Amino acid sequence: MGEERRRFTHLPSDRAPGPDYSGPGVEAELTGRMPEGRPAERPERPERLERPERHERPERHERPARPARLERGGGPYDDLYTARASSALGKVASDDGMLDVRVKAPGELGGPGGATNPEQLLAAAYASCFHNSLTLVAGRQGVRTCDATVETAVTLRKRGTADDYTIATDLTVRLPGVEPAAARRLVEQAHGECPYSRAFMEGAEVHVHLA
Repeated sequence: MGEERRRFTHLPSDRAPGPDYSGPGVEAELTGRMPEGRPAERPERPERLERPERHERPERHERPARPARLERGGGPYDDLYTARASSALGKVASDDGMLDVRVKAPGELGGPGGATNPEQLLAAAYASCFHNSLTLVAGRQGVRTCDATVETAVTLRKRGTADDYTIATDLTVRLPGVEPAAARRLVEQAHGECPYSRAFMEGAEVHVHLA
């Protein structure tokens, strides 16, 4: 596919405020530039109150019904694997010890840098998951993707002066040696099957507990 870029953008319709990266340097965050120096372009959308309501929105503590497309075939999903990690005292670690790293806010957010951060970890996880999905769909069709690369950018965004944050993701897939039309088809199919892509587009199941 050469240098052709396939961009998959999901703009959340509801941005919930969160405390991530609140602090003295947070007002100096986000330079207004997207990765590779592209201006951050955000489509203008009408305020929520101006949109016609098709149905009543549930209270925030209630989870909306999952979209029907999540239940492919109409049946429930089976748990295959559960990864567990914890965050404490400035580091994150998995329960099996395979991941154990310091976490610091980057300089762009007023932090000291010098360590990884949540956005980098998410970008790495998304790139790896998408690459696996790409390999899977290509293998079904007998297409070799040993030279494929997936680059993922995760951008932290803020709205206004309150602690109202969201993230945006940007994927660039390269499939050298694959005919462009076939490459586009494979990338679109991988995007439709990648669990991370579907979580971003369709909404992941989230449970929060107080221990």
